[in-house]
Amino acid sequence: MAYKIPGDFKFPEQATFDGSGDPREHLLSYQAKMQVMGVRDPVMCRAFLPTLKGSAQRWLVALPPGSIHSFEELADRFMSHYAANIKPQKDLTHLGDIHQEEGESLKTYLAWWQKEIQSIEEVEDQTALTFFIESLRSGQLYRDLRDNRPATYAEAINMANKRANTEQAMKHKRQQEVGGSSGGKRTRTEVKERRSDSGRRPEARRIYDRPSIQPYRPTSQHPVHEVQALAPPPPLPTGEHAINEDPGKTSKYCRYHKSYTHNTEECYYLKIMEGIIQQGTPPPNQW
Repeated sequence: MAYKIPGDFKFPEQATFDGSGDPREHLLSYQAKMQVMGVRDPVMCRAFLPTLKGSAQRWLVALPPGSIHSFEELADRFMSHYAANIKPQKDLTHLGDIHQEEGESLKTYLAWWQKEIQSIEEVEDQTALTFFIESLRSGQLYRDLRDNRPATYAEAINMANKRANTEQAMKHKRQQEVGGSSGGKRTRTEVKERRSDSGRRPEARRIYDRPSIQPYRPTSQHPVHEVQALAPPPPLPTGEHAINEDPGKTSKYCRYHKSYTHNTEECYYLKIMEGIIQQGTPPPNQW
C-alpha cells in the first residue's frame, strides 16, 4: 500500500466482479490486461480493488492489514474464497460422447465441436485429433482423415472447414438449379440460340419443344366474289320448309342454300369452292 502508483497509469477497462460469477474468468481477464501494460506487482495488487463491487469489494477491504504480500498471494486468497463459484471443467471422457448426428451439416457440427472442446483443459494435440476423427459420421471426410491422417489437430480442423464450405456451396448451387427457372433466369428452351458449326454440339431440344407442322395451304389471290364466280351456279333453293323423306324430321339444313335437303358440311358446292381456294389461282375455263 506504500508503493506510489505512476502518474501516467490508467486503469484498464475491466468488467466488475460482484461475487456471483466465476472468479477464474475475472482473474484471468485482469491479469492479461495488466501484464500487457507491464505494471509491477504492487500496482496489480492496488488496482485489483476497483474491479470488484458489492460483497466481493467488501471482502477485500475487510482483509487484515499487511496480510497480502504479493499479487500471487492475493489471487490465491481470491480463488479460495470464491471456489464454490468455479465452473467445473469437463474431462476427456466428455469428448467420447460428442458425435455428428444424422443429417447434421458439417458446418453446424464443427461449431458445436469447437465449443465443447474448449470446455476441456489441457487436451493433447493427438488426443484431440483422434477424438475428432471418430466423432464424424461415415463419409468422404472421415475416409480421407482415416486414410491420410493429418500430422496435427489444426490440420484436420482446417481440412474439415474447407469441406464444410464446399458442402454449403454445393447445397446453395442445387437450390439455384432447382429454382432457377422461377427466379427470372432464361432457360434453354426460352433462349432460342443455336451453336455455330464450329465443331460444337447443337443445342438439344425437348420433345415438347418441337413445332407442330401444319399442311401448306396456298392463299388465294382472288377475292371471294371472284372465286364464287368460277364455281358452278348454286341450285335453286327448295321450299323454305322442305320436308325430308321422313316428314317428322328436319335435322338437315344447309346454311348456304337455306335448304333442308342436305347439311352444310355435306354441301357439294361449298366443297368445290374450298378446293378452288386451296389450289390458289384456278386454271382458266375450269367450268
